[in-house]
Amino acid sequence: MISEFRVMIRCPQTGENFDVGIRTTGREVLNTGIYQQGKVNCRLCKNIHSFAGNAFLAVDEIASRDNLWRPNN
Repeated sequence: MISEFRVMIRCPQTGENFDVGIRTTGREVLNTGIYQQGKVNCRLCKNIHSFAGNAFLAVDEIASRDNLWRPNN
């Protein structure tokens, strides 16, 4: 099973987190120019925030319980 990560931003004004709409299957996105130099319009405070220092990855919730690993009984 491949985990999917959401790129999230913590708004420095409100302290709340929001999804920026970028998905990745690995942490390699942290080394790209989009993460190092990217900026996003904050839907919470309406200001522009940089990814650097404010962004982090969150694992998407598993959509189906059938995808969960279970040991053999």
